[in-house]
Amino acid sequence: MRIALCTLFEGHYHHGVATLVNSLVAAGYQGTVWAGHRGPLPAWLARHARFDRRAGRLQVTPQVVLQTLALDPPRSLNYQKPAFMRELLQVHDPAAEAVVYLDPDLVVKCAWAEIEAWFAGGEVALVEDLDSALPSDHPRREGWRHFFAAHGEVPQRALARYYNSGFVGVPRAHDALLATWQRLCERIAEDHGGALRQRKLGAPDHPFHSTDEDALNFALMLDGAPLCTQGPEAMDFVPGGRHLSHAVGAAKPWQGRHFRGALRGRPPSVASQSFYRFTRGPLASLSPLTLVRRRLSMALATALGRVYRQR
Repeated sequence: MRIALCTLFEGHYHHGVATLVNSLVAAGYQGTVWAGHRGPLPAWLARHARFDRRAGRLQVTPQVVLQTLALDPPRSLNYQKPAFMRELLQVHDPAAEAVVYLDPDLVVKCAWAEIEAWFAGGEVALVEDLDSALPSDHPRREGWRHFFAAHGEVPQRALARYYNSGFVGVPRAHDALLATWQRLCERIAEDHGGALRQRKLGAPDHPFHSTDEDALNFALMLDGAPLCTQGPEAMDFVPGGRHLSHAVGAAKPWQGRHFRGALRGRPPSVASQSFYRFTRGPLASLSPLTLVRRRLSMALATALGRVYRQR
């Protein structure tokens, strides 16, 4: 299956892109990784011997290409996910049979063929969030219904699970879901305002605190596309996962300070440990000396976490 696989990044998230691509290479993925970015490209990419600056293209391995696309939307790149996925299908890779979005703070741990099987049958592939239970009559869903009813959006089905937007796989046959998701993101951004680069809205009980994620979950209520869903373990949000690892939260594994966090009772997460599994590969965003220090910090922090953690 031909897939348009993509991610979005800005600022220090370029470190995650390098490790994500390394994990895809290790997983056996073959094809292009489309990377939309805001701001200048990082030095490790722009100065790479095989980087074609004019085309914005890096031949990572004989089988994998990293293709960059400069973006400058007015708001957080979170809102840009469905628009970018649609642009790939319509403009940049019209031969693709499906489009897959992966957050840059995520790595693939299993064979890519296992991930591809989630949407190869024509279903939209999703992974449940950490707090995945969201009953159909939950006040948060009622808040979505109330807000969007004024804009003529009427749900077609009831759902009881909440899905993370860090991984979304959509076959071309269901690209209407992307159009719906994009429309909802634009409506939230227009009506709720906030700082232009703001990633979250209001307090955690705000109906659209998670912006693009909430928009995705309401879009799924509006659209009847069949779903292939995985539990939160598929992103290492709970134990037992082996597919993906998603380093959610403000502190990212490439920023270090692992031992300092462990001293405060917060040992490294499974996702942080998984990140360092793939820092060695065809792409290197961190210097060898920095990696040695970070790996040592990670090892000490992990050991400390076995005996001490915050209650």
